[in-house]
Amino acid sequence: MPPRVRAALIQLAICAVIAALVFLPIHFLWYPGVLFEAAGGRQLFFLIVGVSVTIGPLITLIIFKPGKWGLGFDLVVIAILQAGALAFGAWVLFDSRPVYIAYVKDRYELLRANGYPEGMLAKASAGGYDRLPWSGPRLIGVRLPTNPDEALKVMISGLNGVDAQYFAQYYVPYDEVRAEVAGHALPIALLRERNPKRGSDIDRELARLDRSEADVRFVPMRVGKADLAVLVDSMRADVLEITSLDPWDVR
Repeated sequence: MPPRVRAALIQLAICAVIAALVFLPIHFLWYPGVLFEAAGGRQLFFLIVGVSVTIGPLITLIIFKPGKWGLGFDLVVIAILQAGALAFGAWVLFDSRPVYIAYVKDRYELLRANGYPEGMLAKASAGGYDRLPWSGPRLIGVRLPTNPDEALKVMISGLNGVDAQYFAQYYVPYDEVRAEVAGHALPIALLRERNPKRGSDIDRELARLDRSEADVRFVPMRVGKADLAVLVDSMRADVLEITSLDPWDVR
């Protein structure tokens, strides 16, 4: 095997291992389960890794020549550029990571770290929601204001692109909205109607959860451009699974 090919393959293997180590917290903490696909984590991650992992070995393949003057310096520069690209990509994923799954009105909303307008989190210091979680999305509820003036502010903000779920001062523990979730949750039979070609997927989820259809209901969830169906316990409204099933009637 030519030395330059061997050098490029060694570098590719090292980069692949590093990328895999970076992938673990991104997928299992920040973008767990179907959120990795639905929230754009997979697309961003593989785009970044594809650039940082492949470009370095490709450049090495082109420039590597045993005994070449300055070869060590060239390889160090390539490694630094790769590390910088990977670090920048990881930061982008971290900055846009899901931080809360919030129940609002009759559905769940996925909230991202970079979705909060400046100063919005500071208003939630009394409730302890002024610091965003680092270890994955946290389940919470949102109590919308009953004061007419506050409700008007929320409505106007929504028209300007910042919806009610980003008003952190209205956050409450999930336990406080369980009754509302249970009351608005929909039967699995309706989920079957809305996903006529995915009955086997629904059966598989119920079997995996070891629950009967009567024990499980679903609640729609909005995730940016995607919509998901969240399976919940019909009595306690515990979140059992977030699925890629379509929660809406598309007819």
